[in-house]
Amino acid sequence: IFRHGDRSPIVTYPNDIYTEESWPDGFGELTSLGKKQQYELGKYLRSKYTGFLSAAYKPHEVYVRSTDIDRAIMSAQSCLAGLYPPTDKQIWNPNIEWQPVPVHTVKQSEDNLLIMPYRNCPRYEELLSKTSGSEEYRQLLEPYLDFLNKLANYTGFTLEDLYEGSTLSTYDTLFAEVSNIDFFMVLIWATKETMDKLEYLAEIACAATFGIYQHEEKSKLQGGVVVKAILKEITDITEQPSSARKLLIYSAHDSTLNGLLMALDIHNTKLIPYNACLFFELHKDDKGHYTIEMSYRNDTSKDPHQLTLRGCSFSCPLETFIKLTSPIIIDDWKSACGIIPENKGMFT
Repeated sequence: IFRHGDRSPIVTYPNDIYTEESWPDGFGELTSLGKKQQYELGKYLRSKYTGFLSAAYKPHEVYVRSTDIDRAIMSAQSCLAGLYPPTDKQIWNPNIEWQPVPVHTVKQSEDNLLIMPYRNCPRYEELLSKTSGSEEYRQLLEPYLDFLNKLANYTGFTLEDLYEGSTLSTYDTLFAEVSNIDFFMVLIWATKETMDKLEYLAEIACAATFGIYQHEEKSKLQGGVVVKAILKEITDITEQPSSARKLLIYSAHDSTLNGLLMALDIHNTKLIPYNACLFFELHKDDKGHYTIEMSYRNDTSKDPHQLTLRGCSFSCPLETFIKLTSPIIIDDWKSACGIIPENKGMFT
């Protein structure tokens, strides 16, 4: 499961001198750098799983799902171009080292898996509202009130906006502009010191979305949903060892990975970079025992970080993994969210 590649800002701050028209494809779209990043990820996957995946694309071996958002769909397509260059009879045009590989989506309004946080959950909205007023959150932000006041003057956001989490969108916008320095000039006030402080505050805003206050209950309503889906895919394979499925790819967003890592309590509190990828691998030993191994690739210059679930080892027995994650997995999500079923009529 990965975050899409480099993109333009989704929104900007009120005082930004750059507007949506400043970006070649508008807000929220994958950049040329983002396409290159995802293509590289596909090449990495090909190298990592050589000997496991077939050299040629086989539809029954891989399934790809993306959110129904342009940058995620295009990221999946770019990744697949690197992972599955056409070979032999799959070469349909000798001048193009590419072949179409299907990417599946569901409507944004119906995506209750990859688009996080899930906003159609009243109980979660209540928890989120209480988070910004919690003592834990206040203690984290209090040392930065003077900085937030200065930031309000620079950005045009109110202090309340920034306190409620607009630090994240501000950092995101400035980071996108700095990453595309060929097109944009760096603002005088956006010094390294300012960006470092802003990055830390953005990390707090991310953490508040899925943790800080009532972490476990938020996890049940958010990241635990993805954990449950992944475990179902894994257990289905153990119950049907003859299944030809070898690879499941989710093309998603930083919020998706944030929610997932927070739910598993293995988040390093840092922002999720573009192109970051979280791996869940199912292994089977000679005795038929299954284990899960997790790793996180957030830097192309280094090997993925091995992740260990609290209370287990890196190669975690599947049964243990399921037991340790059971507190964040619920059967009736709608009920836990406080969604009242629609009255479909009276029976007499």
